Amino acid sequence: MRIRTIALAPLSGEFRDYKLSFLRDDIFAAIAVALMTIPQSIAYSLLAGLPPMAGLFSAIFGTIFTAAFGSSRVLVSGPSTGTAILIQTSIADIMYNYYDTVTGPAQEALVLSILTQIVLVMGVLQIAAAFFNVAKLLQFVSRPVVLGYFAGITVAIAVTQLFPFTGVAMSSTDLPIFSRAVDWVLHVGQIRWPTVLVGVVSLVFYLFLRRQFKSLPQPLLMIAAASLLAYGLNSWIGEGTVATLQDLKLPAEPIPHLTFPVFDLKLLNKVFPAALALSFLAILEVFSVSRNFASKTGSQVQVNQDVFGLGVGNTILSFVSGAMPASGSATRTTLNYQFQAKSRLAAILSGVITAILVYLGWPLVQLIPFAALAALLIATVHTLMDWKEIKLSFRATREDAWVFVLTFIACLIFSLDVAFFIGIVMSIGTYLKKSSTPHLVEYAFNSKGRLMAVSPTDDVHRKVRIIGIGGELYFAAADVIQSALLTIAKEKNVQAIVLRLNNVYHMDASMCMAILRLHETLKSTDRILVISGLTEEVWHVFHRAGLVKEIGLDNLYFSDESNPQFSTWKACLRAQEAIHRQKI
Repeated sequence: MRIRTIALAPLSGEFRDYKLSFLRDDIFAAIAVALMTIPQSIAYSLLAGLPPMAGLFSAIFGTIFTAAFGSSRVLVSGPSTGTAILIQTSIADIMYNYYDTVTGPAQEALVLSILTQIVLVMGVLQIAAAFFNVAKLLQFVSRPVVLGYFAGITVAIAVTQLFPFTGVAMSSTDLPIFSRAVDWVLHVGQIRWPTVLVGVVSLVFYLFLRRQFKSLPQPLLMIAAASLLAYGLNSWIGEGTVATLQDLKLPAEPIPHLTFPVFDLKLLNKVFPAALALSFLAILEVFSVSRNFASKTGSQVQVNQDVFGLGVGNTILSFVSGAMPASGSATRTTLNYQFQAKSRLAAILSGVITAILVYLGWPLVQLIPFAALAALLIATVHTLMDWKEIKLSFRATREDAWVFVLTFIACLIFSLDVAFFIGIVMSIGTYLKKSSTPHLVEYAFNSKGRLMAVSPTDDVHRKVRIIGIGGELYFAAADVIQSALLTIAKEKNVQAIVLRLNNVYHMDASMCMAILRLHETLKSTDRILVISGLTEEVWHVFHRAGLVKEIGLDNLYFSDESNPQFSTWKACLRAQEAIHRQKI
């Protein structure tokens, strides 16, 4: 199949069939998404351990540019739960391992530099991945790895948000998830009950709105009610009773500060593993969201184009000081779809409307309590878990179940970027294990001249052994195949071996050497190797590797698609003729 090329200006063709009636639906969808975006983005910012504007900038610029250069009609990008928690653990890990002595304003400046480097590397990697057909790479990451990783993130968010939900101060931000849970239990005596009251009321009110008023912007209404409650408690009991965004060092106006990002090679070595993990996670999130809604809208998934748009969005975000990286948002994309967005203009307009609302309502934003944002994350985090697919993974194969469990456990005891790579390694390892086990079948012609699969022990006196090989013939399978074939070659009654390669389409140097060794072993005792079922691709490998010259053109037979058994029949005749000539 021909790979679809990347369009550098895909938006130019978006409005060819655009109707004026679509504009109403796109505007309504954009307003609904923008109202959900503001509280969600602030919550993700705090989850990442960053100022509130970090997520808002990502939601504004990331959404606009990802939609402009992507392909999905309904995809809404910006900050996401997975990238937020991974950003937090990655930056904390880098600071702990390399810059533990840096404090004060210098520390804040360094965190900003690390974040900018991560976002810039993400953008570059994602643009490169789009041009190098990342869709092919995604097939090597099994679904259980992604499910296990998001299960770990779900627990991480629940544990992390216990602190602002209850008013308990977090001892350290660089602890694994399990250690954070233990830390909260050890400091449970520090719970601030007014904060718990705001958190519980926010959670219950949000769940009520989500169940009874599905068409309303539930996050915004819940945040507004929680802010009023926190304001009342602070006025009644005393200022600072319930922590709000006002307690942070927020800018007077939410205006982005543009900078020119520069690759710091010394810092790049430290942030690259985290940036690579974040890049791949964001790609997986965009792929999952786009694929899910493409089936609902009836459109075709163009993974590479969507990844290109994401890369452009993150590259632009690296010019915005303090901005989080953008990824695919399942919740905001769902809302965009529910409001029947007709084109990518809805996502672009949602970014513009978000910017306007934030600028006009900035004084009100600062009154939002941390406990309410924690309640919002706790209430929505379950959307990361797909219980139907998790059950399927456990029922399908034992390997899938173990990959899920081990990836999940790795998330609990290691940093999330390390756990993500552990899951990928296990996924690739499982694939290699399965693909490196070749399918060897012995054949024989029956009385009617048909090729039938037989047991190697059915007739120990067969002089011509027909061995069929299927699967990927590369270095991982070479030793297994070579050992099996040499075992057959050592049998005294064997005078010739016909190697049937009808189901082989890929072969490497290691496999060529294994076949060559079999040929040399047989030749040294005046026996013969004949090969049938050669495809054009395998023939070219044989020719370049010199096997055609070594084995002999007379002993090589091409596959005949109209009659797959014919080349093996001719190869057997060739073997019998050679045996007959040796007897004369």
